[in-house]
Amino acid sequence: MSVRVRGQDLVNYVKIRGTDVSTSMLAPSVLHVSVVQSFGLPGINGTVVCDGCTVHVSYDRNDSNKVRVWAVRNEPETEDWGGCAIL
Repeated sequence: MSVRVRGQDLVNYVKIRGTDVSTSMLAPSVLHVSVVQSFGLPGINGTVVCDGCTVHVSYDRNDSNKVRVWAVRNEPETEDWGGCAIL
Protein backbone atom coordinates (compact mmCIF):
# COMPACT_ATOMS: atom_id res chain seq x y z
CA MET A 1 0.00 0.00 0.00
CA SER A 2 1.40 3.40 -0.93
CA VAL A 3 0.30 6.80 0.22
CA ARG A 4 0.73 9.89 -1.88
CA VAL A 5 0.83 13.30 -0.30
CA ARG A 6 0.75 16.49 -2.33
CA GLY A 7 3.22 19.21 -1.40
CA GLN A 8 0.41 21.71 -0.95
CA ASP A 9 -1.04 19.57 1.84
CA LEU A 10 2.14 19.89 3.93
CA VAL A 11 2.72 23.64 3.88
CA ASN A 12 1.33 26.44 6.02
CA TYR A 13 -0.88 29.14 4.58
CA VAL A 14 -1.35 32.80 5.35
CA LYS A 15 -4.54 34.72 4.51
CA ILE A 16 -3.93 37.78 2.33
CA ARG A 17 -6.94 39.85 1.29
CA GLY A 18 -9.22 36.85 1.77
CA THR A 19 -7.05 34.41 -0.20
CA ASP A 20 -5.00 31.58 1.33
CA VAL A 21 -1.42 31.80 0.05
CA SER A 22 1.31 29.20 0.61
CA THR A 23 4.31 30.11 2.75
CA SER A 24 6.60 27.66 0.93
CA MET A 25 8.47 28.52 -2.24
CA LEU A 26 8.80 24.79 -2.96
CA ALA A 27 5.00 24.35 -3.10
CA PRO A 28 3.56 27.74 -4.13
CA SER A 29 -0.15 28.40 -4.49
CA VAL A 30 -1.38 28.28 -8.09
CA LEU A 31 -4.00 30.99 -8.44
CA HIS A 32 -5.87 32.82 -11.19
CA VAL A 33 -4.08 35.88 -12.53
CA SER A 34 -6.87 38.14 -11.20
CA VAL A 35 -5.34 37.95 -7.68
CA VAL A 36 -2.63 40.28 -8.98
CA GLN A 37 -5.30 42.99 -9.13
CA SER A 38 -6.11 42.33 -5.47
CA PHE A 39 -2.50 42.14 -4.21
CA GLY A 40 -1.09 44.86 -6.48
CA LEU A 41 1.29 44.64 -9.40
CA PRO A 42 4.65 43.09 -8.52
CA GLY A 43 7.82 45.06 -9.03
CA ILE A 44 10.70 44.16 -11.30
CA ASN A 45 11.84 41.44 -8.87
CA GLY A 46 8.36 39.84 -8.73
CA THR A 47 7.45 40.87 -5.18
CA VAL A 48 4.77 43.04 -3.66
CA VAL A 49 4.18 43.93 0.01
CA CYS A 50 0.58 43.37 1.06
CA ASP A 51 -1.11 42.90 4.47
CA GLY A 52 2.17 42.57 6.38
CA CYS A 53 3.61 39.95 4.00
CA THR A 54 6.02 39.98 1.11
CA VAL A 55 4.24 38.19 -1.72
CA HIS A 56 6.37 36.56 -4.44
CA VAL A 57 4.56 36.29 -7.78
CA SER A 58 5.70 34.40 -10.88
CA TYR A 59 3.64 33.86 -13.99
CA ASP A 60 3.01 30.28 -15.12
CA ARG A 61 4.84 29.46 -18.36
CA ASN A 62 2.25 26.92 -19.54
CA ASP A 63 -0.97 28.78 -18.73
CA SER A 64 -1.11 32.57 -19.03
CA ASN A 65 -4.19 32.67 -16.76
CA LYS A 66 -2.32 31.26 -13.74
CA VAL A 67 0.27 32.66 -11.35
CA ARG A 68 2.38 30.91 -8.75
CA VAL A 69 2.33 32.78 -5.44
CA TRP A 70 4.06 32.29 -2.09
CA ALA A 71 4.36 34.66 0.85
CA VAL A 72 6.72 35.49 3.71
CA ARG A 73 5.49 37.26 6.84
CA ASN A 74 7.36 40.50 7.47
CA GLU A 75 8.96 40.85 10.86
CA PRO A 76 7.61 43.80 12.84
CA GLU A 77 10.05 46.66 13.02
CA THR A 78 11.17 47.31 16.56
CA GLU A 79 13.21 50.10 18.04
CA ASP A 80 15.00 47.70 20.39
CA TRP A 81 18.69 48.51 20.03
CA GLY A 82 20.11 46.57 22.93
CA GLY A 83 19.36 48.83 25.87
CA CYS A 84 22.78 50.46 26.31
CA ALA A 85 23.33 54.21 26.27
CA ILE A 86 26.29 56.52 26.48
CA LEU A 87 25.85 59.11 29.23
